Amino acid sequence: MRHQQNKLLQVNTGAKSKWVFMRMQLSSLIRAGKITTTSKRAKVLKAFTDEFFSMLLSFDSKYDEKAAKREVIKYVKSVVYGEEEWKKVIENLLPKYREEKRTSGFTTSYRLGFRVWDAAAKIMLKLA
Repeated sequence: MRHQQNKLLQVNTGAKSKWVFMRMQLSSLIRAGKITTTSKRAKVLKAFTDEFFSMLLSFDSKYDEKAAKREVIKYVKSVVYGEEEWKKVIENLLPKYREEKRTSGFTTSYRLGFRVWDAAAKIMLKLA
């Protein structure tokens, strides 16, 4: 029996495929600043993005300054595809979120209506 499983937070691929897919979506979100996708994928990506950035911000409290920077670089390189993207996270996004003292709410979502060919709800996710 499968008790207490949130069906909304599942993308119907295998576990490894889901991890690769979420990494690709996160990299695209970081590269462009916004991404348009279906509602189910947007919910999963929003949770993944919040977890990613909150993990990066938690390194500051766990380690001293040099070690925290080293751990952030290691973690970002293991999750985000592309050198430009992880440089953007380290140099632009992370200092902005530290300055604002954010703990969550790293993305905002906007409903865009429905897709023409299959009437799936479209949502635009944007980095806050």
